[in-house]
Amino acid sequence: MNALYSSGLRAHGRVILLAGLALLLVACKGIDPGKSPSKTFEVNVPVKTAYERVLAQSKMCLITEDRFPITSELNADEQFAFVRVNMKITGTLLSNVRIVAQSPTKSRINVQMWGVDVWDMTAVDAMQAAVEFGVPSCVNYFPSQESLSPNRAR
Repeated sequence: MNALYSSGLRAHGRVILLAGLALLLVACKGIDPGKSPSKTFEVNVPVKTAYERVLAQSKMCLITEDRFPITSELNADEQFAFVRVNMKITGTLLSNVRIVAQSPTKSRINVQMWGVDVWDMTAVDAMQAAVEFGVPSCVNYFPSQESLSPNRAR
């Protein structure tokens, strides 16, 4: 009787553990295109330069002490690049930056973050500053190019 009772408890414990794991994985769904922090902007730098700056910024601020893996690629023609940070176990997308050439010296950047912990709107703004000014930092200390424009309405 004790062995039957004990094995029932173990089976019940496994069910609870699996249910908890399933809830954890659902909570870690990653970037939600309609809700996650994001921004699209243009910079006066070629794709390769923007890519190098995004990669440096991601390594400095987004992989954290957990060393989340970075996946990145710069196309051979240097017209397109991406940098992504994912969770190790689940592959959940935490950060996604796409870079597309608008001309040989101008790029359009789309930044998306998960919206949790360090992958928030602060990270989006810091990524923009890192690409625009070439200085990686986990917080944006720089004015945007728009606010520096002499034609800006006051």
